[in-house]
Formats: sequence, C-alpha cells, structure tokens
Amino acid sequence: MFKSTLCFIYALLTTCSISLSQAAALPDVPLPLKNGTGAINGSIIYVGLGSAGKNWFRIDVAHTSPAWEKIAEFPAQPREQAVSVMLNGKLYVFGGVGKTTESEANPQALTEVYRYDPSKNRWEKVPTRAPQGLVGTAIASLDGQRAWIMGGVNKQVFDGYFQDLSTAQTPQQKDAVAQAYFNQAPESYFFNREIMIYNPTNNQWRSGGQLPQFGRAGSAIAARQNRVILINGEVKPGLRITEALKGTWQQDQMHWKRLPDLIPASDKKQQEGLAGSFAGISRQAILVAGGANFPGARDQFNAGQLYAHQGLKKNWHDEIYGLVNGEWKIVGKLPQPLGYGVSIQDGDNIWLIGGETENGAAVASIRQLSWDGNRLRQY
Repeated sequence: MFKSTLCFIYALLTTCSISLSQAAALPDVPLPLKNGTGAINGSIIYVGLGSAGKNWFRIDVAHTSPAWEKIAEFPAQPREQAVSVMLNGKLYVFGGVGKTTESEANPQALTEVYRYDPSKNRWEKVPTRAPQGLVGTAIASLDGQRAWIMGGVNKQVFDGYFQDLSTAQTPQQKDAVAQAYFNQAPESYFFNREIMIYNPTNNQWRSGGQLPQFGRAGSAIAARQNRVILINGEVKPGLRITEALKGTWQQDQMHWKRLPDLIPASDKKQQEGLAGSFAGISRQAILVAGGANFPGARDQFNAGQLYAHQGLKKNWHDEIYGLVNGEWKIVGKLPQPLGYGVSIQDGDNIWLIGGETENGAAVASIRQLSWDGNRLRQY
C-alpha cells in the first residue's frame, strides 16, 4: 500500500550540452527502469538502481551509434528513489529507500553516500552520512562542485511506519497501522524543509536555508546556472500540491519566488498536483511531463478527510506542460502515461529515461523533449 502511495522521483539536471543537430533517438535501457536515478557527465549519461537492482549503465549520446554499456555493479544493497549528481567528474549517489544489509527486516530512509569514479570503473562508500534520510528528495548541482538536496520525508516517521507494519500479524492489524499512518495532517509528517548542501572537496554538509512554507516530497526539479525550479510534489502521502517555485542562489543563499500554479489537464476541472514527473529547462521554457496523482484527493482533504487518497485510484498522466512567458500551457503529450523515471538535462534537450506506466509497470523506453521557442519537439 505504501509503495503505491509514496513513490517519488528524484530528478537530476545539469548544464552540459550538445547541439540539436547531434540529438538522436537512444536505444532502450537494457532493463526496465523505474524509481531509479541518473546523471550526465559531458555527453555520457549514467542510470541505475530502482527496478534495475544493483545494475548501472552508461551511454554516450554524442556517439554516432550510441549504445548502452554496463558498468561496475553498485556495491551496496539495492535501493529505490536514490538521487545522484555529477560532482568534479565523479558520480555521487545519495540515500534512497532500502535495506542496509540483506538480513535487515525493514526498509528505511537511507543516509549513505556512494561515489563512482568513471576513470577506474569503481564504486566506493564515502565516509559521511546525510543529515536527513533521503527519500523523496530532489537534487541539483548549480556549480558542478556541490550538491543542493532539498525536500523529502522525515526518516523517523517514515522508518516507523515500516517497523509498525512489520509487527502487525493480521490483515486487520495491518489496516489499523495504515489508518493510523495516513490519517494525519500534513504537518504531522514533518517533511523536510531544510536545504542541504554537500561539498565533496572537504566531505562536509551545511545548511542552504529552507524551502518556503512547508516541506515536500517527490517534487520534479529543473536546474540551470544559479536557478532551481521545484514543481509540485506531496505535502503528505497521497496529497499533492499545485505549487511551483523558483529558487535563485545569490550571495550564498537561496532566494525563492512563487511561480504560477500548474494548470489542470484539459479534461479536468482542477489540477491535483503531480509527483514523479519529469522536468527540465529548454530555451527558457520550463517543461514538465507525466507524473501521477489521486484524482479526488484534494476534495476529500478539503472536506476534512485526512486520509486524503483513501478509496481513490492512482492515475498516471501523459500531459506535457510548458511554462512559457510566465504562463503554463499544455504543449504536448507523451506516447503513454508515465512517471517515476529519470530526467536528464542535456543543454536544451531533456531526456526522459524509463519510468512506470499504469499500475506501476516499469518501462525501458527513452524520449527526448526540447522547446524550439514556439513549440515542443519530441523524439
């Protein structure tokens, strides 16, 4: 039950680029990939974890005949919803949800950090732990040297749910645990507002301020230069928000501005908000694609039902939104409803890698989005 209601996407976007003339369709990922993670270093994309287990793959998108290559296996237990970023030419992987050992009884919000050295094809565990459990977090690097990590669930509350569920013996007891967990106000989950900045040079963490108003989990993220865009996400399990934020890093702090709320889909009266969307920036347009929500959750919550998504069916979406000249528009549609994949910013191109479609089915397909100044281009 929890897995179907608390699945988040962690998007990674950098500023490396190739020209549109070089853009070409990529072959499918060797394994279906949902709840995984990835990053780009120059023209080389890395993806792994999630439904791919410990597997990691890379591909050079600038190659005349790009092909996926398997790299060294991840050295720790499999995990979903980790986030990753390239820092100083190395791939850093943070957190996720999983077990620290094979014999461990329950999954938990992980704080571990791992580093992959492409020149040696080797992973190593970094001797540090994130100050917060990293599930439902969003990550970006604004300078290629440090990681900005924001949002996500509270580790104690999150881990406690799985601990309580594991002690329940009967279906009735398990339902009681779920009722107690989901029947809470948003503030009871203590979603993380703190912006954590990690510097690999000195292997230290620091605060970068806080998100405005409240913490959120599962937000889509886009970043370029000193700007970061957070789109939607959850304020509690099953309840999304429609808010979009722009953060600008200046004078060693993040300055936030609220952007227009995401508009409803063309066949809906209201926008429920999305989690697990793909996102990126292309020629000053902010593009958001896919994602999932529970139609009716906002109405139930506004009517006083704290278990906002109880009895509702999760819906995956195919709309592609563009924030162009300060206004959200529906600029296209994906070939199928999709969410919880990997977003890779590649100059003005945005790669949408893997994900899941209706009923949580993992896919291996890849799409590319870009904005030509007037319309969406999709490959």
